Amino acid sequence: MATKTLITILRFLVFIFISLFTMASASSPNYVGDDCHNSTTKEVLTLTYQTNLHNTLSWISSDAATSNGYNQIATGTGTVDAVYGLYSCRGDVTGSFCQFCISTAASDILQRCPNKTSAVIWYNYCILRYSNHNFFGNLTITPSWYVVGSKNISSPEELQKAEDYMQSLKREATMESNELYAIGRFNLSDGEERYGMVQCTRDLTNDECSQCLEDMIDKVPQCCGANLGWQVWAPSCLIKYDDYMFYQITNQTSSPLPNPARKGGTIKSKTLIIIIVSVLVALALLSCSTYYLWRQYLSNKGN
Repeated sequence: MATKTLITILRFLVFIFISLFTMASASSPNYVGDDCHNSTTKEVLTLTYQTNLHNTLSWISSDAATSNGYNQIATGTGTVDAVYGLYSCRGDVTGSFCQFCISTAASDILQRCPNKTSAVIWYNYCILRYSNHNFFGNLTITPSWYVVGSKNISSPEELQKAEDYMQSLKREATMESNELYAIGRFNLSDGEERYGMVQCTRDLTNDECSQCLEDMIDKVPQCCGANLGWQVWAPSCLIKYDDYMFYQITNQTSSPLPNPARKGGTIKSKTLIIIIVSVLVALALLSCSTYYLWRQYLSNKGN
């Protein structure tokens, strides 16, 4: 009897842990690409620069948890060892999940771009960038990256409709508001909806953001036109288009400048909380089950 009970409990716990692993994997940031400045040239970083870089990345990783998804920092300004750092999470990603993405990026960028005075790294939910030169407020459209889906568009007219819709999102983000971020959907045909997102880093002006997004939209016919689902990045902006709602709708919106910590979080943040609580519950069940079986074993042994 005790053996059957133990097997049942173990099966239940295995199911829980598989489910938690699946949830965590689905919520993990995915690496897209990086650019290591002068990647073929070996650079020698001074100890002071390495220290400033470490302090910059540490501050960025911590700040991402309480910001509204964007901030910048300069460490050691006025010296030859100054480091300028910037991070930006997608407009629908804030709080602990933004920090998760940025912390991953901060660790990964040192591995992928070792001993570099300038580098940028992209994930599907965030971007992190640093340099020994002050790039804040400078529009940067190169290098660019893109990712496309495996399906093809439903008709030749879809590409034009997609570009037209991204243009409308660009206007919304840069002319109808100061958000530098916009999301939305439109009906492609009966029963077919398409979803879009545009976003710029918040150190840009509205005009600079519009220019950056325009350049990304111009790349679509060459890189992604035949595909259903694509995302194009540059250091200063991104655009994304797909046939499913890939973004989270929250009451929190971006603002041109970073704000103090806000209460609440996105659905992604709540997912992390659910995962943690579920793990604790699973461990509690395992402990109780082990204790119960041990007591039963002692009782049977005594008899």
